[in-house]
Amino acid sequence: MSPRRKRYRRVEAPPALKGYKPFGIPFRSTGFVTLHFEEYEALQLADYKKLSQKDAAMIMNVSRPTFTRIYDSCLKKIARAFAEGLAITIEGGDVHFEKEWFRCNACNHVFSEEKKDKMKCPECKSTDIEHINESIRNWREEQYRSRSTDETGYCICPECKHRQPHQRGEPCYSVSCPKCGRPLIRENN
Repeated sequence: MSPRRKRYRRVEAPPALKGYKPFGIPFRSTGFVTLHFEEYEALQLADYKKLSQKDAAMIMNVSRPTFTRIYDSCLKKIARAFAEGLAITIEGGDVHFEKEWFRCNACNHVFSEEKKDKMKCPECKSTDIEHINESIRNWREEQYRSRSTDETGYCICPECKHRQPHQRGEPCYSVSCPKCGRPLIRENN
């Protein structure tokens, strides 16, 4: 039986930024954590706009428990980024925008307007424009492709970093590492 398909979470507008970088650490020497647009929206609604989780869930078109999971995931990612000195990128997610959104790659201005043949940024007049809605669709397709081509994934050892293919139906923690004997964990969890 396949899992239930996620409902798209309603997001009013994409953030004006693409992410954050830790001060004093060159970007190329740090890893990063990815916040999805719905996680950013949950943080903004709950902590910036000070809405209750019930009200924020209604705005995002999700249940209150789902909102809590999205919000908690966001907080954990931000805490990890702070504790480990990682950059934060904001991209992707199972979201739906009511409007078509664009980002100028020259000045980073985010705007919404009808798509034209040769669109220009309203701030700097650059034609180097990213269609954010299209980027989200491409991100979703890439996620789907990577899941379908690598359905099983890998189990890894948290101690010695041994990596082996995951066996469907067998939890990683029930398998011992052949090198050091520790229980394995699912990669990227």
